[in-house]
Amino acid sequence: MKKSLIIFIALTLCLAGHAQNRRKTPDRKFIYMTSIGYATGLGQIELETKTVQNKNFDISINQLLGYQFNPYFQLGLGAGFDFWNYTAFIPVYLNLTVNFTDTKIEPMFYMNMGYSFKWYVSSVPDKMDRVVHGTSTGPMGEAGLGIRINLNDRLSLVLAACYKNQYSDIRYTIPTSEGQDFSAFSTNTRKNVLYHFAGIRLGIQF
Repeated sequence: MKKSLIIFIALTLCLAGHAQNRRKTPDRKFIYMTSIGYATGLGQIELETKTVQNKNFDISINQLLGYQFNPYFQLGLGAGFDFWNYTAFIPVYLNLTVNFTDTKIEPMFYMNMGYSFKWYVSSVPDKMDRVVHGTSTGPMGEAGLGIRINLNDRLSLVLAACYKNQYSDIRYTIPTSEGQDFSAFSTNTRKNVLYHFAGIRLGIQF
């Protein structure tokens, strides 16, 4: 996954280098973007009784309303849905986007910072690891590097490699003194965790 992201970023910069035609668009305007993303979990989580791999995937659908101050800089407010394996979040965030050029194909960077509310969560532990991931609300962040392809004065396509994180809880079971193990059905302990993800995002801006 890391090699794929490096190759993607290199191709992005090469494409942008060949796009030298200046655009003729308004310097100031409102922008709207709908995007979808896919990311896979990174790293591992150390618990008192075991180590758990972050095998979560994240499928996200986001809507952004922003304002472009000039061809290179825009701010916005976004919201959406993040679907993990057995849980889901509703993130609300501030967005900062920087375009590095004013051309038909622009290298760009974006950053989202906000807070994720819970939509639903499974109460049954995972069959293999016997934990429940992402059980609480918490701060979230996302950053991406990619390209914006300006199809015309009002319509653009955005493709970016991204890194995401979500602060939440993981629930698991510590065996009782009587030796009873109910870890396949319930949990009795929780731990704060910063989950990490890497993936891609595709958006349509108008």
